[in-house]
Amino acid sequence: MPPLLKSLIMPLPLLLLLLVLAVVLCCRQRQAGLWLLGLSTVLLWLASSSALTERLAATLELKYPALHQAPPLDNIVVLGCMHSDYDFLPLSSQLAECSMARLMEGIRLWQQQPNARLILSGHLPDLPGNHTEVSSKMAIALGVPASSILQVSSPTNTQQEAATVAPLIVDQRSVLVTSALHMPRAMNWFDYYGAQITAAPTHFRLRRPLDQIQLSGFVPNPRSLQTLSLTHYEYLGLWQQQLKLWWNPENP
Repeated sequence: MPPLLKSLIMPLPLLLLLLVLAVVLCCRQRQAGLWLLGLSTVLLWLASSSALTERLAATLELKYPALHQAPPLDNIVVLGCMHSDYDFLPLSSQLAECSMARLMEGIRLWQQQPNARLILSGHLPDLPGNHTEVSSKMAIALGVPASSILQVSSPTNTQQEAATVAPLIVDQRSVLVTSALHMPRAMNWFDYYGAQITAAPTHFRLRRPLDQIQLSGFVPNPRSLQTLSLTHYEYLGLWQQQLKLWWNPENP
């Protein structure tokens, strides 16, 4: 799916479009326009309330439990996310929040199993620099020897990452580290390409048990809107994945 189309079908652009349509409709059919304006406002409020968005995120994030203690391992596979390697940024700021969370979890597991290989994957052709190189520099700065790191820089999406990494870990004990929201889609691809791998989700959007959500969770905030956008994006990715596997199961 083209990046521009992905951006346009996110919740915020869709809600803003609905608000614009409501304003236009108010000029022609006042009653219908006011009704649509009220509906748009309620939807925007719900979309930015953690009481709703965290419940939606939990449908994906809680599918795989966190891996607190690493079993004996040969490989720790860390999927890429985002970076900016501009010179004015220190190394600690070059990795985006999602990338840093994934890398930190990979390093934490490596510290428990220091004989394991840390496999860093992913490439973002639209961004300057090499994503795995930035991640590797950060891992080395935090104590991981370069000899324990393998960079897989060619894949540009999750499917390509699974297709490239799976043959490297055949018959080996491996864990997969990625954002909790992204984990179901990633595990589906690794399973499709025959990798026996254990999920180690991180970067959870859900910050508390669902039964502890209070009235304050209905107060709109920007983080909840971002959570909804990320959840929406992952469901779109899962639907696209299912369509690919249905349309051409031999070569999706």
